[in-house]
Amino acid sequence: MKYSDQQRIKKILEYSEKLNDYIKEKNITKGDLINDYSLQWLVTTPLYNIGEHVYYISKEYKEKKF
Repeated sequence: MKYSDQQRIKKILEYSEKLNDYIKEKNITKGDLINDYSLQWLVTTPLYNIGEHVYYISKEYKEKKF
């Protein structure tokens, strides 16, 4: 499925909010992340997805002045 730039921005925001909320809810600390591989996976997977969406946002959209 090809997403529009607006859909990609919405997905980026959703992933960010969900990840941030989960980290706060579970009180995950930097030390927890350093020492627990499963938490590393839990955090890096949404970050990877965010990166993919950012990569595919059009050049024109990235150059817009808001």
